[in-house]
Amino acid sequence: MRPRRWMRPICVILVIALSFWASCVLAAARSRIAVVDLESQGEKAKSEELGKVAAQWLATAFVNQGRFDVIERQALEELIQEQQLGSSGLIDVNTAAQLGRVLGATYIVTGAVISHRQGIDLNVKIIETESATIKVADRLAANSVGSMSNKIGPFVAQLVSKFPLRGFIIHQKGETFILDVGKSVGAKAGMKFQVYREGEIIKHPVSGEILGIEKIATGMLQVTEVQEKLAFARVIEQKTNESVAVGQNVVSVGAIKPGPSGPIIGVPYSTSASTVLRFSVAWGRQGDGSGDFLKPFGVAADASGNIYVADTYNNRIQVFDNSGTFMKAWGQKGSGPGSLALPWDVAVDGEGNVYVADTYNYRIEKFDLNGVYQGQWGQKGRGSGDFAFLSGISVGPDGNIYTVDAKLNRVQVFDSQGRFLRSWGSKGKGSASFVSPFGLTVDGSGNVYVADSKMRRVQKFDSQGRFLAAFTDRLTYPVDIAIDQSSGNLLILDAASHLIWEMSPTGQNLRSYGGPGKSSGQFVEPYGLCADGASNVFVADTGNCRVQKFSH
Repeated sequence: MRPRRWMRPICVILVIALSFWASCVLAAARSRIAVVDLESQGEKAKSEELGKVAAQWLATAFVNQGRFDVIERQALEELIQEQQLGSSGLIDVNTAAQLGRVLGATYIVTGAVISHRQGIDLNVKIIETESATIKVADRLAANSVGSMSNKIGPFVAQLVSKFPLRGFIIHQKGETFILDVGKSVGAKAGMKFQVYREGEIIKHPVSGEILGIEKIATGMLQVTEVQEKLAFARVIEQKTNESVAVGQNVVSVGAIKPGPSGPIIGVPYSTSASTVLRFSVAWGRQGDGSGDFLKPFGVAADASGNIYVADTYNNRIQVFDNSGTFMKAWGQKGSGPGSLALPWDVAVDGEGNVYVADTYNYRIEKFDLNGVYQGQWGQKGRGSGDFAFLSGISVGPDGNIYTVDAKLNRVQVFDSQGRFLRSWGSKGKGSASFVSPFGLTVDGSGNVYVADSKMRRVQKFDSQGRFLAAFTDRLTYPVDIAIDQSSGNLLILDAASHLIWEMSPTGQNLRSYGGPGKSSGQFVEPYGLCADGASNVFVADTGNCRVQKFSH
């Protein structure tokens, strides 16, 4: 049916009204930025997929700066696939413009990670999607992956400093104008803002495609006072035949100084603040004394809240109270009863028995709470009860011992005396198959969660090994899992992105904690994670040779 002629003017009016409303809303919002996977160049960069790792670092750092709304990774990847656009750092300015229009992103971050004999280079380009031009290009050099991760925060702060603040005049009170930019995005007293209004929509004369909107300068404002989310300004210049007014756009004049680049603690995706974890305390340093660590890979809590740490490269188990006070330690390098060879993980059952993944001795050792040797089982091999790389261990509510082997790509289950009960898994990409799984946990219902590390997912099984679900959202290299007892949510430790991801029991991503670095709440390649009965969370911050505690 053809529309009646009298409806056409109404439709035009509605379109204009909606366009004006949309432009106001968009002007008031922070600029959106998307970080695509960077290209990996060089043998090390390719083998470790450093382009994807660097993209995670950059996205985290941009969130931490608070200047942009960072588009979530999964939505970005799905759109790239749907639109059949370039990926892995190969997006050019024209493709970025197309991607930006679909995403509503102002900027696209792309580039490459290049490994060479002297170290690693990170080359970053930030493309403005409206103009399809490179606004910022910079390079970061480091002699190692760990060194580069530590430099990402200041590097991104410097990148952000090259972008102007954009906002909107939302109110006028006498001669004072109120802007929707404040301390939270870097506004400061004395800062100047160019003011402009939008004019005609500019269309291509042949195709009719909308190319842009005319921007008409109306004057200049200078900030006199700043609050957290507002700035108060006065007119210092007004253009002839124009006037500064509510509803007009503002853009800062001159570069913004870099903001702080501290850890991301409880960045919400959809959350209630009462459930957010916050940094509590950290303990340990590199060394071999009591309370020191040399790359701790595993951590567990007993019923009293004491913390057991697999101090892997010191070949021992150390025990601390809930606040990090050293209590005792046992173990030494060797292959005899009670000795250890690179113990990768530790678990404690409800009766106080301690089970250690004695990885390079290809066995499980059992101790009492005081470290007195109780027994062992396992040997090098591929048969039932054998191990090749025992990377994770956990105790189920039934008292059985669940293990995961990163080389044999399988889960094995034993009773508390070491008798083999069952196993599942093999190398592969399908459900119930694994590629280098590093950690696992068992919930109160007996469900088993396995960190399928190289497949970038966590798989869920019942206690008999029947596949139930897989969680993949935003994971890069998951290595361990814990259950938050207060909420029932999953806590997934990602060694590559240096983050804890919190997911609902159904796999909805809720928030993340951490980020790369040495400050409180930051991590360097963390590998161990556990939660105690009071919902405190403990992380074996492996690269920083320490343990960190988070609490609600």
